[in-house]
Amino acid sequence: MHDPFDHVRDHAEWHFLANDLTGEWTIHLPVLFEIPSFSLFGYEFGPHRFQLTKYMVLEVIAAIVVAAVYIPLARRVRTGEPPRGCLWNTFEVVLTFLRDQVAKPNLGEEEADKYVPFLWTLFLFILACNLLGMLPFMGSPTGAFSVTLTLAAIAFCAIHGYAIAAHGLWHYLKSYVPHIDVPFILGIFLIPMIMAIEIMGHFIKAFVLAVRLFANMFAGHTVLAFILFFIVMAKQASPLLLGVITVGSVLGVTALSLLELFVAFLQAFIFTFLTSLFMGSTLHPEH
Repeated sequence: MHDPFDHVRDHAEWHFLANDLTGEWTIHLPVLFEIPSFSLFGYEFGPHRFQLTKYMVLEVIAAIVVAAVYIPLARRVRTGEPPRGCLWNTFEVVLTFLRDQVAKPNLGEEEADKYVPFLWTLFLFILACNLLGMLPFMGSPTGAFSVTLTLAAIAFCAIHGYAIAAHGLWHYLKSYVPHIDVPFILGIFLIPMIMAIEIMGHFIKAFVLAVRLFANMFAGHTVLAFILFFIVMAKQASPLLLGVITVGSVLGVTALSLLELFVAFLQAFIFTFLTSLFMGSTLHPEH
């Protein structure tokens, strides 16, 4: 029986025309390496297999696509040549928009250019991963929580790493100590509590970044998969009913795919915007 979740789950197999009965049109991805079992302090560990998966391959493809588009563009920009053609202008206007409307308002006019390359890379990689799910037999790596959690961890490290590099570790840690006008005894309890809440809030923000991106991408592609699955469920029905369900499912998926295309851009933008917003709050704690 066909699996409606095949498109939105990571696998060690890549189904191009999924057929669970015959296994035809399936690529079995190799194991990268394996750690044999071993004993430590009386406990048995392993064996552990590090498996190459479909989403790993798609992430590499997304990175290659971004590099193939923007490295030649960057070389042409360095020559001072004015942009020509719709593609060049389209790719360049995306970067200009992120710099002028996202980075500069959140990071400041003077400092934004230092951090724009990271935000550009983050946006373009997430967008490429999102859009790969719109292609047949592909999938969106951002529909896996492990991927979005890793992206959120990278953003978390950048948010706080840039702040430490800019202000120094001591000044960065001092920014978590609130300046409140309360009696000393009360301050002993309130200040550590506020610091703990502030620190916990940073971890929660990063976790929410991961959940938001994952939930939107996973839910959208799951809905598309189930609508198409109606055709498989109705394959034993009468030709008239099967035709009605097929036409309705295809039209519904087409309409929702346009919405998913918008969501792919929107979620990449939201992830990047919130990252720049959180980055600005750590780089400029006085605000």
